[in-house]
Amino acid sequence: MLFFCLVDPIDEAWKRVEADWGNQDAHRRFVGVCVALDRLPDAGKRYRAVRETDPARREDAVTQIDGLIALAAQQLQDTRVIPAGHEHKRTLTWVAFFIMLVLMGAGILLLLRT
Repeated sequence: MLFFCLVDPIDEAWKRVEADWGNQDAHRRFVGVCVALDRLPDAGKRYRAVRETDPARREDAVTQIDGLIALAAQQLQDTRVIPAGHEHKRTLTWVAFFIMLVLMGAGILLLLRT
């Protein structure tokens, strides 16, 4: 019987961050993995844990958390749907009214010809 040990890519990326905390590329890769897997809150949890338990790395963790908040806000902004304005509705109403008039006129012409 074979047992597969599935490794969480976020755990692997976090190990690289922990091994080389000062390397900003490791942090970017970690956040990139979290974004790719749609698990940005996991990154926040890990950085919060560092902020709360490791005074030596607290400032770096706060900086990373601020970056995560900005990234999450940007993702929210990107998914926002802008409601249709009243100008578009008004234009559509006038176009529909004009088309209705043309069709009614064509119908009346057809009735008068016969």
